[in-house]
Amino acid sequence: MNPNICYAPSVKFKPEWAYASPKGKRLESFVVPFSFSVTANGQVQENFPWKLDDDTDWYFRGVIFPQAGTAEAANAGTAYVGNPALVRIRDPYGNPITNGDPIVGVAGSRDLVLAVGAIGQSAFYEASFNGPINASGFPFGWEIYCGRGGVILFDFLIPVLTGAPNPVQMQGTMLGAKAFDEC
Repeated sequence: MNPNICYAPSVKFKPEWAYASPKGKRLESFVVPFSFSVTANGQVQENFPWKLDDDTDWYFRGVIFPQAGTAEAANAGTAYVGNPALVRIRDPYGNPITNGDPIVGVAGSRDLVLAVGAIGQSAFYEASFNGPINASGFPFGWEIYCGRGGVILFDFLIPVLTGAPNPVQMQGTMLGAKAFDEC
């Protein structure tokens, strides 16, 4: 195993069939893609909202961050590939879903966790990294109930890597299930 790649085989995603459907409901797997333009300026930027569908309730189970503006950097021939990024995710009631200690000297940094690594893009091979580049994502050990039309809030902290603040496209996919009434 390459120690430079953030992968722990002991951490497993809970399979979809392991969740019981609420009484009178049928759960169907459903993903929610999202994308935000975030300024990489080394400060915590809060309240990037993503509205969920209005048709039915949704159960939030995990999130994947496959990239953070890295293809553009690599194709432009810059010295780095991507930005490291930290994220805090909050449920529709404002409660943090992620859990982390504050970063010393960074106001508002409690509950930020790694969203994408220092290299940050899946499906790339970086010679200086000596291996494939890993994307980050994480399951939750529980389901988070989100009522129809709820809003998930994202907060980001992305450092400046080019000497000046620059926009970074934060894209990802929320994993979960929609709850439909049984017929």
